Amino acid sequence: MSQYERRDGIIRRVVSALESAPHGSQELDCMISYALELARGEFDQVMMELLVNEGFSWNVISEIWEGKVAPYTQSLDCAVEGENIAFVMKSERREQWAAVHKSSDGEEYVAWARTEILARRLAALKGIIAEAEKRAAENNPTESSDEDDAEEAPGDPDHLRMVSAAGTARDAENWTVLF
Repeated sequence: MSQYERRDGIIRRVVSALESAPHGSQELDCMISYALELARGEFDQVMMELLVNEGFSWNVISEIWEGKVAPYTQSLDCAVEGENIAFVMKSERREQWAAVHKSSDGEEYVAWARTEILARRLAALKGIIAEAEKRAAENNPTESSDEDDAEEAPGDPDHLRMVSAAGTARDAENWTVLF
């Protein structure tokens, strides 16, 4: 398995974990920290890298790294670097929160989660990862082709997809909108 495939698999696991989490936790915070460092390509936490490569669970890793990562999923005050949340709302009908991250090039990434904090971090993570992948493709044009792009697309269209804020979710009955 190549480094890219392993990185992509871990990032997908983080996105999936955030989408299904009932609330924030130290375990999710470690996963986000790890995914962000992978997306930046500057991962310098050798111990965590070794733990992940050895197959330890995120629960074990979060116990070891307790207090060493920011509480991304436990505090609204702790945004990820590059997070630009343009819109947040709660759907009473879906019993979930939605957040929209607006990237530096104006593209919008929406995410749904069970809490406001999780929705904000998930939307930001989707946008930041997409931007990092675009930069990597621009810096290495010979390594990616149209065929490669088709193969690397996520199997589940809900993962890492870009949508506009004017989605069909607006048709729901009760909304709480926060700015």
